[in-house]
Amino acid sequence: MSTQAAVHSIEALKEFRVALALYGDETLGALGAVHSELRRTVVWLQQERPAYWQEQIKQRREHVASAKTEVFRRKLAKTGDYSPSLAEPMEALRRAEASLQDAERRLGLVRKWQSALGQAALEYQGSTRRIRDLAAGEVPRGVNLLGRIIDALEDYLQVAPPSGATANVSAPRSAPAEIESIATTILDEEPAPEPVAAPAEDRE
Repeated sequence: MSTQAAVHSIEALKEFRVALALYGDETLGALGAVHSELRRTVVWLQQERPAYWQEQIKQRREHVASAKTEVFRRKLAKTGDYSPSLAEPMEALRRAEASLQDAERRLGLVRKWQSALGQAALEYQGSTRRIRDLAAGEVPRGVNLLGRIIDALEDYLQVAPPSGATANVSAPRSAPAEIESIATTILDEEPAPEPVAAPAEDRE
């Protein structure tokens, strides 16, 4: 087995480094977009919808009261020789009461889904925290490490090859140990990754 270090794939390392950096950026972008949409949905369900249906309940109660007043007025207008029809005001009252019940039911559903959405949001944040931490911390560290390795390899290639070397740039037999030493030095110098703090809203 050859003991020479084949260093003709630096371009592949560069391409992988670019792809890794793009992956980190795109992952954080996608997670950020989902997080923003989730926040908007939470605000919509916890603030906007309850306020809307509470206002609807108020208005529909007023309609019920108005319909009841009309029914009562028609009944008072009844005399011995005059009996106004109650069919129309009674139907209006029925519709008003049904509309009020519908608004109250919808407000109850909103309150039910508030709890369900809150629990789902917590589960989502927990399930994506690891990938977010990787994209925000480990991926940039890997990109930086690859850059330093690529720079070291390119510096190594600047060393004049021994006479009789082939066109395919190869290192002398001691190259594996030298490359291993470069990589070890880079890894030793690389600071340990710091834990990535969760966004403020995740801690709310």
